[in-house]
Amino acid sequence: MALRVNWDRTPVSVHHQSKSVLEALILHLRSKHGLRKRSIVMEDREEGSGHLFFLYQACDPRWIASFDVKSSEEE
Repeated sequence: MALRVNWDRTPVSVHHQSKSVLEALILHLRSKHGLRKRSIVMEDREEGSGHLFFLYQACDPRWIASFDVKSSEEE
């Protein structure tokens, strides 16, 4: 499953089925791009399945696009 980012909401939300994939994305954003202001990963209660976290600072969409979901799913 691909990452889903809701850029139209404030704060921006990032969704995926796997909690570990989102945690790996957070590590990627922090180590490669210095992104620090975000929520913890939590269950997605609105959608009813999967997980999400919120971004509380500006994030370039290319930063998320550069993240390799497939390699983080294999770990």
